[in-house]
Amino acid sequence: MSVRQVRNRKIFIMIALSLFLLFVHFRQINAFFIGAFYNKNNLNIYLDLINSQVHTISSEPSNKVYLKAVVKDANGKLIPHIEVNFEASKGMGTVQPAKAATDSRGECFVTYVPEYYYNLSPDANPRHVVITASIAGTDTNSTVKLNLVPAPVVFVHGYRETADVFDNLNEFISSKGYTCISLNYDSTLGIEHSAKELELFLQKQKKDFLSQGILVNKFDLITHSMGGLVARYYSASQNYLKNDDINKIIFLSVPHKGSVLASIGEEYFKDKSIKELVPDNELFVSIFPNTINGGLNNSIQTGNLLSQYDEVVTNESAALDKWGIKTEIFNVGENSFTVHNLLSGNILDAPNHKGILNNSTVFNRIAEMLNTNLPYPAVINK
Repeated sequence: MSVRQVRNRKIFIMIALSLFLLFVHFRQINAFFIGAFYNKNNLNIYLDLINSQVHTISSEPSNKVYLKAVVKDANGKLIPHIEVNFEASKGMGTVQPAKAATDSRGECFVTYVPEYYYNLSPDANPRHVVITASIAGTDTNSTVKLNLVPAPVVFVHGYRETADVFDNLNEFISSKGYTCISLNYDSTLGIEHSAKELELFLQKQKKDFLSQGILVNKFDLITHSMGGLVARYYSASQNYLKNDDINKIIFLSVPHKGSVLASIGEEYFKDKSIKELVPDNELFVSIFPNTINGGLNNSIQTGNLLSQYDEVVTNESAALDKWGIKTEIFNVGENSFTVHNLLSGNILDAPNHKGILNNSTVFNRIAEMLNTNLPYPAVINK
């Protein structure tokens, strides 16, 4: 290669590099000239929610809200390349990014990420957030206000029960400021069928809330007995991966490894669910172990409670030690395992198994669990 060719090649590379750097910094350069040309104090800014029907959101980090800021001059002309600063009320979540420049249409887009409701600033009452967009270097701003509420609580009852079994607990939790709803389902049709009902129920609840202007992304589940297995089946399924709509599951006297009493129950009931509750059923032997994280989703905060004298669920069956989740045992009722109760069949009435749903100490503990972070199940190897 000749000296001239080398020189020309260097010149070409320098020109290409200069053009590249000019392209990279074009927006900053353009913004500088536009900023110098326009008097920013004569500009106006307008901040709105992308979904304008929303006025309330359940406050937890996955429930993101999208906003758009528009900058115009006094004549209504859209102004590009104007730097805008964003912020949320202190202690009430964050806006991402905190700074953005308007595009060629005079718009920029940001996301508000709320805190968990129980981590919000205690000084805010009622709790709401004000999101502010301001033109950099000026006092010109626009705001949006959103009400913040806790994630709704969904009750999932057990085998051959109805939502009425939660009446007392529902009343107590509602008094703490939570919106409570109950799934009523036919618990005799099998756990897979019931899990599908739970999935559809949560999707419908989201739509119902949105029709009222309330944006909900995730729910806190309080489950009793077989209801806990229904929640596990759904939340460990492939369908759950696309929905991702559960924040917490609190298990109350759930037979995670089945119930010996179900073996007796098979003599009285002939439905699919009672067979699945027997300890050696394929649900526990092969189905759960081959779902997400062995049947306990590690992305969902988890609590596990049991009554001391539970007739249906033993300590061993209730245990979630495999995932590092502690079982909290409460003194509910008295020992029902007497010869008379066993021979008469009264044991099947399971007063202590249901008694956990009517115990003030348990109620207070559930309220605490809803109002704080719970542990996540450990990731296990199959």
